[in-house]
Amino acid sequence: MKIVTWNVNGIRARALAFERWIRARRPDVVCLQEIKAHPDQVPEELREIRGYSSYWHGARGGYSGVSIHVSESLGKPEFSIPYFDEETRVLQARAGGLTVVNVYTPLGQKSYSRKIAFLGSLVKYIDALCYEGENVILCGDLNVAHRDADVHPEMYVEDMLCTRSDERGMIDALHALGMKDLFRMHHPDDAHAYSWWPYYGGARARNVGWRIDYILAPSAIASSSSGCWIEREESSSDHSPVLAEIGPLPKKK
Repeated sequence: MKIVTWNVNGIRARALAFERWIRARRPDVVCLQEIKAHPDQVPEELREIRGYSSYWHGARGGYSGVSIHVSESLGKPEFSIPYFDEETRVLQARAGGLTVVNVYTPLGQKSYSRKIAFLGSLVKYIDALCYEGENVILCGDLNVAHRDADVHPEMYVEDMLCTRSDERGMIDALHALGMKDLFRMHHPDDAHAYSWWPYYGGARARNVGWRIDYILAPSAIASSSSGCWIEREESSSDHSPVLAEIGPLPKKK
């Protein structure tokens, strides 16, 4: 089973690229962030993608927004919006034995305390799902670089936003629940793997970026994963898609 997370930085600007990409890859589950569109504003050809059940969760004039697209091969999904959602940043889908939570965390420039509260609510929510025995997959742009290796040295400044200890501590808290960072699990020593690059200064060409996009899964699912990759060749957005492959799901408790 292939699962993808991708911050598209505006689905209207990325419509052709996304349509081309999903037709070529045909993943089982796709989680998009920062769609920047109300469902009515999503290009008509994307509102219902052939072969997928789609749910677009965005606000008119909004700058965030998320969506989930589930292959019809997994059956009819149950979409829902978790209680701690704000600014259309969180969406959930249950399908094919999975509970997929898609998140776009606030950057924290306007209100850092709100970002920490949001991440705290996310940890509590994932904890509850794990306690209930759900096969949880957490996808999204968490706007946190978990380790110094996840930021290019050229961009690193002490105590900068997205690298502070309390932000990183939220990722640690997810790990403490048994949630594994699938990319880092498969690439423990890759110190130059990034999923976001600034538009300026030729950053992408020079690979001067950050790794802030994640797919996390509990140990039982992670152990079945055959790989996780950042698709750098897809450069239509300032983020690249992150793709993971997982095997047969463990039975629920």
